Amino acid sequence: GAAAAAVWGAVGVCSALGIGPIEMPLANLDYKQVALCDGREPLLPGQKAAFGLYPVCVEVDADIENPSKNTLKDVSVYGFVRDAAAGNSVLANNPDGSTDAGQYAMVKSIPPGRSRISFQFVAAVTEDPKTSPLPKLKFDAVKAVSYPGGDRFKAIDPCELDPLSCADE
Repeated sequence: GAAAAAVWGAVGVCSALGIGPIEMPLANLDYKQVALCDGREPLLPGQKAAFGLYPVCVEVDADIENPSKNTLKDVSVYGFVRDAAAGNSVLANNPDGSTDAGQYAMVKSIPPGRSRISFQFVAAVTEDPKTSPLPKLKFDAVKAVSYPGGDRFKAIDPCELDPLSCADE
């Protein structure tokens, strides 16, 4: 009881001071399909695992509150994103929707206090985005997490995912 409360209180204080991971839930999410993700056409990792799926770049805007006094950089985004009608996950790193352990997006910076942020991710959808609209998406348990030394965690580029695809560059 009291020991657990002391530990959780210390975790909250440490997070607010930027000492440990800082978890921040996202609220009021709006999204839209965009042509490019960070200036590139969207790609799905894993040719065989992604067979029959189409990559779509999704841009999300959300409300967040950074409890620290510092601007947080390179903040990871976790959670569940599903096709609302079909119920399947649209995240390539969580195809069966069983875990939110995989980071699927990154926010470059989050200022102290309340703000509106944007991030992009590649959704794996079953309908060709050139002929069908983006399906309605359902976001659950979406949170941003800033880790101490978070600048060590960078987005993986397509060449790191599939070095053979960049052999000619």
